[in-house]
Amino acid sequence: MSGAKRAFDCVVIGGGIAGMEAAVTLGEMGFRSLLVEREASIGGKMILLSKVFPTLDCSSCISTPKMAATQNHPNVTIAVWSRVEEIRRLPSGRFLVRITRRPTYVRPERCTGCGQCERVCTVARPNQFEEGLIARRAIYIPFPQAVPKKAVIERRGLSPCSRACPAGIRAHGCVALVRAGRWEAAVRRHLDAAPLPRTLCLVCEGWCQGRCTQGRRDGRPVEIRGLKGYAARQVKGPLSRPGGAHQGPRVAVIGGGPAGLSCAHHLARLGFQVTLFEKEEEPGGVLRGLLREAGLALRLLDEDLEELKAAGVEFVTGRAVAMEETPSLLKEGFQALFVATGAGAPLPRETRPDPDTLALPEPGLYAGGGCVAGPVPVAHGVGMGTRAAAAIYRAVTGREPQEMELEPWVGTLRSPSGPVQEAPPRLLEDQEVFQEAGRCLDCGVCSLCHQCKEACPAGAIDFSMERGLLEVEAGAVLVATGFRLFDPSRLELTGYARFPNVITGMQMDRLLAPTRPYNALLRPGDGKVPGNIALVLCAGSRDDSSGNPWCSRICCMYSLKQAQLIMGALPIAEITIYYMDIRAFGKGYEEFFQQAKGMGANLVKGKVARIDEAPNGDLFLYYEEMEGRGGRRRARHDLVVLAVGALANPDLHRLIKGESPRLDPMGFFQEMEEVAEPCRTNIPGLFVAGAATGPKDIPDTVLHASAAAAQIAVHLTTLR
Repeated sequence: MSGAKRAFDCVVIGGGIAGMEAAVTLGEMGFRSLLVEREASIGGKMILLSKVFPTLDCSSCISTPKMAATQNHPNVTIAVWSRVEEIRRLPSGRFLVRITRRPTYVRPERCTGCGQCERVCTVARPNQFEEGLIARRAIYIPFPQAVPKKAVIERRGLSPCSRACPAGIRAHGCVALVRAGRWEAAVRRHLDAAPLPRTLCLVCEGWCQGRCTQGRRDGRPVEIRGLKGYAARQVKGPLSRPGGAHQGPRVAVIGGGPAGLSCAHHLARLGFQVTLFEKEEEPGGVLRGLLREAGLALRLLDEDLEELKAAGVEFVTGRAVAMEETPSLLKEGFQALFVATGAGAPLPRETRPDPDTLALPEPGLYAGGGCVAGPVPVAHGVGMGTRAAAAIYRAVTGREPQEMELEPWVGTLRSPSGPVQEAPPRLLEDQEVFQEAGRCLDCGVCSLCHQCKEACPAGAIDFSMERGLLEVEAGAVLVATGFRLFDPSRLELTGYARFPNVITGMQMDRLLAPTRPYNALLRPGDGKVPGNIALVLCAGSRDDSSGNPWCSRICCMYSLKQAQLIMGALPIAEITIYYMDIRAFGKGYEEFFQQAKGMGANLVKGKVARIDEAPNGDLFLYYEEMEGRGGRRRARHDLVVLAVGALANPDLHRLIKGESPRLDPMGFFQEMEEVAEPCRTNIPGLFVAGAATGPKDIPDTVLHASAAAAQIAVHLTTLR
């Protein structure tokens, strides 16, 4: 869908129950709709609920067939993981809608939804579909009933540590693998970008640690070099995976320092026949001197050189090759030659390589490292060897080296800037490795450890995916973006976000749902089965101090629903509902209210002032009783549920260019006439449905979406 302009009859923004109902209804009338959803699955909030009031029907049983019908309808196209960037009305009365589709890094046509990628992922994130009660992985399928059931990867670009490394090593990925105890995988991840996993972490300048986000936060960066060194010490024997049978083109490398070893390493893994000439009796160049100065064992370098030999590099030591000999080497069958003789043997000033490809004027010759730039940092020399290997591969094969991950600046003749860790790395003990690795903030989310790519049986993981742009011309636009829930952390006296056993109504719905996170109704703080639960109504509603002075309409009823479900799940639990007023105005709602009272729910009319925590995780709830004896009271509960209100989704109206839709005082879209002209806005062709016009329960939302579809059909007919 990227790059081209497409035409639809209607663009529906929001994949909740309102958006799905409207899109399917329009499809049944023969109109083609594009349904745009910002999450990785359609379904909205309804698919995450336990049951619906007042019938207590299974929410998933209702919404899952609707999701399937939406996906399979021939007149409905779904764009998930997408965001509307701009809506502009054209002179013709139609709309131009610009949509960006974020890269999922998973090819949907290949992904089967098997979930094997999730099992091996090394990064945990709060699960937004479980309201943060448990964690998910950086690569994840949103929930079991997701439509489409495809994995997506959450990425925020490269982590600063990975971006800073001149050698191109994904430090974040190595740390994440160490945290998971996968030593061999961590070393292999290093070898994907650079040679010498045992040596580099000891002698490199530590650009990664200098840019660590944790270091900027508390002054103590994660010991990245120490973690990589620990993993390397746990692995015995060569790990290189040759990229071919080494019957490919022949390449010569002159110089066994960081740049030469790096170039030889990559070309050998790409299947080239690589011969490395070193004038000394042992390769390593400046690395040997650095190890001696630091008093470190040279055997680690020897083990790394054995790794290179296992990868297919042939070493010819004690043989100095002068620049005058390079033409004869090329005539001997070598198709390219990389000169990396170090700062002690600089090239003539007039012999300067291209800064991007490191190619010399003579065909087939390349140069890098200290011989062209003077003394360079070790990691920078490794990066120059990486860039030279990529350039040689392109020149010889005419293809891009897909196996190599290259940053634009790696290997150029300038050094990266920023703080470095000049002191030798600290050698970590067994007992502190996991603790130190656990300090990583995963600031880039996906660590690029590539475990999912290796585990995927369908080969669906593709980290080269980029953001896509779609321009759509449509006769109508329907806004069905629903509402957002009030954040109770703004109410400091409730203790939400400070006390783990103070949760929101949506979190309680997840605890009660069939796909619940704990497989039982447990309180999050300690896993205890709660025996005394409080439900506090109007948390963030009807409160000027919270900035939400209006009634959110649905909170009373979903709290009564939860009270009944809790009493069914925990028959001996005591349930107390603290309320100011009960608003049960819909069909069957009063009967539902009376049913909750008849089941034993204790209703207390009172205003809750604050919540404190007891040492064992229980909660003291202070409130003013408005009936009975009156006055201030204190009650003790195992678990407190805040019935948070509903707020308008911000900023969507700002995407509409040239005209401003009317909003009500609460920030919701305002209809032209709620009874006579429902769903119409002051902008011709722009319609709203469901909770985008204000808080609504599910039956009213479905009815409103059907009305919107009818209004849109009339509008599209007039356009024709």
